[in-house]
Amino acid sequence: MECAESAESLSYDSEGITLCAMFSRQRGKCFRGNILLVHGIINDKDEDGNFVKLARGFNEIGYNVLRFDFRGHGESEGRSEDVTVAGEVKDLENSIRKFDELLRTRSKYILIASSFGAVSSILYVSSHPERVEKMVLWNPVLDFEKTFLRAETPWGKTFFNEKGYAELKTKGYITIPNTDFRFGKRLIDEFGRIRPYELLTTLEMPILTIHGTDDTAVPYSVSEKYGKPNDRSKFISHKSDHSFVGIEDTVIIETVRWVTENNCTK
Repeated sequence: MECAESAESLSYDSEGITLCAMFSRQRGKCFRGNILLVHGIINDKDEDGNFVKLARGFNEIGYNVLRFDFRGHGESEGRSEDVTVAGEVKDLENSIRKFDELLRTRSKYILIASSFGAVSSILYVSSHPERVEKMVLWNPVLDFEKTFLRAETPWGKTFFNEKGYAELKTKGYITIPNTDFRFGKRLIDEFGRIRPYELLTTLEMPILTIHGTDDTAVPYSVSEKYGKPNDRSKFISHKSDHSFVGIEDTVIIETVRWVTENNCTK
């Protein structure tokens, strides 16, 4: 499989699955760092255009940026029903390994994760804190039970319900309405075992969490409780839904401002 043609397009292996990514090098005299953008479930490396804008903005002020498609998403190989948290963690690990190769050095990174992308990011950071200097979470999925298994928000209730569990029993997956994306049994089993919010509370690095108070997909209350895990961290709320519609540029500006604080290295 080959990625769509682009001077900046990449493809690389993750457990026998080809992942596709976009890499853009920093511009300007002040090198600031290296950023990995981690998208959410049923989305892709563009994250509705927000990651494209974010990458461009960071490039202009001195950051290298890699954004990639998880397996079963975007241009990468794989079926959605085979997506698992463990698999996404491997995809993130292999994307960081590819980033190291591009830089020809073992670097430290800043992770910016949207929604479900927070899960693999938190798990990776909890195991490799020495590889990540800062993390940004946009509307993060931190509690699988409240987001999916016993959904408290309207989106989760549309498929984690009696009809959805019947489909899971007969077909081995639950289909998200109005999409072709399927939550497989292995992923749903992981939901019962993994608690991202607990791992988040153990992290000591600076973390910025931004969450919309009117989020209909991921419970705001969970981020409000756990999104500022230490004194080096910051929590920002906006009156908005899950995709920050109408305030995307505001969130991007807030993200860039927080990441760049005291971060110029030469």
